Amino acid sequence: MTPDSRDAIQQVKEAADIVEIVSRYVPTLKRAGTSYKGHCPFHKEKTPSFHVIPKKGIFHCFGCGAGGSVIDFVMRAERLEFPDALRKLADELGIAMPDQRARTPAERNEEQRRLRTIADVNAAALKWFRYNLLSGANRRALDYLPERGITPEVSEQFQLGAALDSWDALKEHLLKAGYNEDTLVESGLCGRSDSGRVYDRFRNRLIFPIWDVNNRVCGFGGRALVDEPNSPKYLNTGETLLFRKNSLLYALNLAAKSIEETGYAILCEGYMDVVMAHAHGLTQAVASLGTGLTPQQARLLRRFAQRVHFLYDGDAAGQKAMLREGDALLGAGLDARVLSLPPEDDPDTYLRREGKEPLLAQLDGAEEFFDFALRTHAQGLDLGTLAGERELADRMLPIVQSIGDEVTRRAALARLFGKLGGLSWEDDAWRFLRRGRSGTRPEPTPGGELATPEEAPDRQEDGRADTFSRQDFERLDPIERHLLAVMIEDREALACVRSELRSEWIRDSMLKPWIFYLTDGEGEASGLLRKVEGTGETPGDARLISALMAWDYPAPETVNQVRAAKQLLLRLYERHQRAVGQELLLGIDRYSRTAEDTERFLTVFDYEHRVRFNQASRFLRARDSTFRAERGARPFR
Repeated sequence: MTPDSRDAIQQVKEAADIVEIVSRYVPTLKRAGTSYKGHCPFHKEKTPSFHVIPKKGIFHCFGCGAGGSVIDFVMRAERLEFPDALRKLADELGIAMPDQRARTPAERNEEQRRLRTIADVNAAALKWFRYNLLSGANRRALDYLPERGITPEVSEQFQLGAALDSWDALKEHLLKAGYNEDTLVESGLCGRSDSGRVYDRFRNRLIFPIWDVNNRVCGFGGRALVDEPNSPKYLNTGETLLFRKNSLLYALNLAAKSIEETGYAILCEGYMDVVMAHAHGLTQAVASLGTGLTPQQARLLRRFAQRVHFLYDGDAAGQKAMLREGDALLGAGLDARVLSLPPEDDPDTYLRREGKEPLLAQLDGAEEFFDFALRTHAQGLDLGTLAGERELADRMLPIVQSIGDEVTRRAALARLFGKLGGLSWEDDAWRFLRRGRSGTRPEPTPGGELATPEEAPDRQEDGRADTFSRQDFERLDPIERHLLAVMIEDREALACVRSELRSEWIRDSMLKPWIFYLTDGEGEASGLLRKVEGTGETPGDARLISALMAWDYPAPETVNQVRAAKQLLLRLYERHQRAVGQELLLGIDRYSRTAEDTERFLTVFDYEHRVRFNQASRFLRARDSTFRAERGARPFR
């Protein structure tokens, strides 16, 4: 979708009176506070569950799950495709469509000029970073490479470089080369302070250039060479016209040929793991750019590979990361496998000690990701009990839903049902999927027959139900869904969450992609959501956004959203700490063999968990009580 198309869509949404347009089809629509409520025109209902929120420009029915913008409403009401619905509204509102006011050659040339300029300044920066490393201008970076087993040949292959320990060395170098400060900021190499001062984004870091598949230097990643408070270990270029970290994979330009020849890719967690994998002959290795694997990155991999092998750290954190990110690979139709490492190893340490042969030996018989997830999620559960079987089903449901291919999804369900003894495939499989928002055929009616097309939810081409009902919404994690609503509603609250949220606190698989998209992005939530809508590539299920915005949370003018965000973050922290405590207690039961072992576990538990947990709980209860008194409403759901 072109920038002009996105502009037209936004103009239509801003100009259209969604209440007036919906009222043409919903005569029962009546004001209810700051929103409107009526009987849904898309399904039969006795109790009104259809909401229109004019301030946000959206509608949502909590009965059948239909929802979206005014354009989405016209699409459904008039049974039109998106372009036709957009044109119908644009004609009514007197808004010119992109093909009626095509971009001028001057506008197209200007965008191409900006792209070339960013590419040029990145290339100039790369030469400077490379010189700093080879000349020893940053001695710590030069000494760091042999410490990590990186040879000059590998350094040359990946064009590794170094940033100086300076706030403006790169800026001054590029200004002398003829670039201006605005270009340096637009390229993401520099930032601009509130006072207007331009400063280097990368300081005293080992630099990893990031190319796209066309071998353009799109941006850079930097690893800190010394530990500094409030400074991340890894830092990437800011988002630019060229650098979209959700759509790029590190070293894909180097790995693409090997991936195509062998039919598989090796997915690592970080830059250094990829560098060492290539150094040891595993030239299919790539990595995401510091965030969880996105659907866009998974689809990019699908262009080159049929199979992807996880090669993550062997510790618990690496196992959890695979569980978080496997959904994206399955959703892209990839055969996802797991290469296992000992708990004490990461790919770097393992390859330097053992070489690549043990990993190559695993390739053909590598465990499928679904079986890995099933085995991992079943650990600690008593599958001889109803509660244990239900918990396993709940843990595995999002993974089953993420599988886009129906045949593969059915096979995955069969494996899962094999663990849940006694369930009948034909009677229970599709009901199981429908319970979790992702069925692939209409649910049987009470009489046993399939629902008629009029009774069944609308389906997308991939077979997914194109609805998001109240039941679906209420199954979302209540704390996390409220947090996402606050992030969307208030930019200061979003900034608070960006600075304080930890990824391990989030566990709802449907909310997670949206929460991380907003925290990893730059700018206000409204702008990021418009950007997603314009590209058509969403980080998660787009249906839940209209539901979230229509849900009856306290209005922004009656609630301090920053305080609400902090309360919700504290709740997430408390929940996470409780889980940590449960894991420690499980470790005592499972691994303690002597009284001394138990005493050591309990010491860790007391000092690393109980003290902080109790302090956080007291603080949370005190602040939550004050907050509820101030807002004069019931506690958070």
